[in-house]
Formats: sequence, structure tokens, C-alpha cells
Amino acid sequence: MSLITDDPDRAPRDCTAARRHQSGRRRRRLLIVAASAVALLLALAIIRWLTLRPSSPRFRLLTAPASTNAPGGMGTVLLVASLVAHNPNAHALALYDGLRARASYAGLQLAAAAPIPPFQQAQGDVKLSATLLSSSAAEETMAGERSPALLTPRLEGRLRWKVAVGVSGSRTLAAECVAAAVSPSQLRAVVVQDCQCATTIE
Repeated sequence: MSLITDDPDRAPRDCTAARRHQSGRRRRRLLIVAASAVALLLALAIIRWLTLRPSSPRFRLLTAPASTNAPGGMGTVLLVASLVAHNPNAHALALYDGLRARASYAGLQLAAAAPIPPFQQAQGDVKLSATLLSSSAAEETMAGERSPALLTPRLEGRLRWKVAVGVSGSRTLAAECVAAAVSPSQLRAVVVQDCQCATTIE
């Protein structure tokens, strides 16, 4: 369609082409606005993630006394491990569940896992304790030892983070600590003060 005028100096204009041109310009503006909004939201999400991303918890072994009810290390061995869990995050709540304590002596599993009740932890320290009894195989290994061997308490479970109203997915947690058994015949555990545990989160 052309616009006809009485002015001979003005050429006819195609109104359809003009409308298509204006429509194309509006679509480009909408695309630019939408792309800018998406980029802004993505940038805000990245900034929030970098700011609020929780740091990994840390664990410290306080004591790990072990005792036997028979001379020569042939009886049942009782191990009581005390640990401290530290949450360094002021803005994130640590949610622990499925926790189990294990221990090994000279590379052999000392006892079946001892469950620890689930708990949540704000910033700061929480003391944990677990009692383990040796298996018959572990008792035989201890009786056969003639030199000091490593006693290794281990904490396993699942960890989630709660930041504001959001809760992260569950991740596998493992904290392995080392104490030195001084005498296999008179089993004792010596722990260096503030002994840090190796913590793995997957």
C-alpha cells in the first residue's frame, strides 16, 4: 500500500514496510531488555553464591582413651573418642545426619560403627562423643602386636547447609583422626593437643 499525496516533490511511501521496520525495532528492544535482565539475575546469583558459600567444617580430636578388661591386651577393648566439630560460618547452619563413628587399629577395623544422633550446628564448636567396643579379630591383632601402632578414629555421615531459607543437597562427610597407641599390652591412646582431623566432603 502506498500513501498518495498532492505534493509532487514527495515520493509515495510504502506503509507496510514502515510498519515492519517499527515492529522489528520493538522486538530488538524487547530482546535487549530480556537479555539484560537475565544477565543481571545471573550476576546477582553468582555474587550471592560467592558471598554466602559455606566453608567446610573442621574437626579436632580431643581424647581417645582406650582400655582393656584383661591383661596382655587379650580382652575386649573399649574406646571412647571425643571430638569437636567447628562450623566457621556465621551465615550458614550445618545439618548433620547419618553420623557414625568408627575406629581402626594397625589398619584393622576395631569395632562396628557407633551411631551419633543427628544435630544442627550454628557458628562455633560442638563436642561429640562415641564409644566403641573391639571385635574378636581386632583383639587378636592387638594381642599379636609388639610395637606401637596407629589408632585411627573416623567420623562418617552426611552434611547439608542451611543458608537463609534454602537448604543445600546432601553431601558425604568423612573426618579421619590419628592417635598413637603407646603400648599394645596396656592399650592407651595419646592425643596431641588440638589434633586436627583430615576432613573430606564429596
